[in-house]
Amino acid sequence: MVRGKIVPRGFLKSYILKLLRSGPKHGYDIIKSIENESGWKPSSGGIYPTLHDLEGKGFIIKFKEGRRKYYKLTKNGKKFVKEFDESLNEMKGRFRNFVGIMSQILDVKESELERMMGSHIKSQRSLIFMLSPSLRKSLLKSRKLIFKIAKNKTKQKTLEKVLKETIKELERIAGE
Repeated sequence: MVRGKIVPRGFLKSYILKLLRSGPKHGYDIIKSIENESGWKPSSGGIYPTLHDLEGKGFIIKFKEGRRKYYKLTKNGKKFVKEFDESLNEMKGRFRNFVGIMSQILDVKESELERMMGSHIKSQRSLIFMLSPSLRKSLLKSRKLIFKIAKNKTKQKTLEKVLKETIKELERIAGE
């Protein structure tokens, strides 16, 4: 967890690449940097397989210096990080435009709209932690499966039918 939140998928890979942008690091450096910056301490059982995966994808290379193994970005890794940053900046720009347009439509200040949106997102995340562990696991697994099935165009009609039936049942349980 990162400061009481579920760690988003891909967080560790992205974070490692971000850290290696400033230069080579060994595994323990990476763990400590993530812990110091985020408050979450990844396990070595999470870090080393992720480093291996990034190495396999050609984004980083491993080299030995003394007794320690260090990792650094390759050309492909640097290119990926640069493209990721550009993509992120583009998304931020689009979001700022969206907030600007919505604030005009709703006739509220942009800062107020951003505060309202942030508050809504936080309340949704905190709600997840109020659920029992088994219910939270079921919710997250069903979300993952829905997105997996939705990628397959031939299965989308079936997914839509199942979701409509599920919604009806949930509304019945909720008393709506």
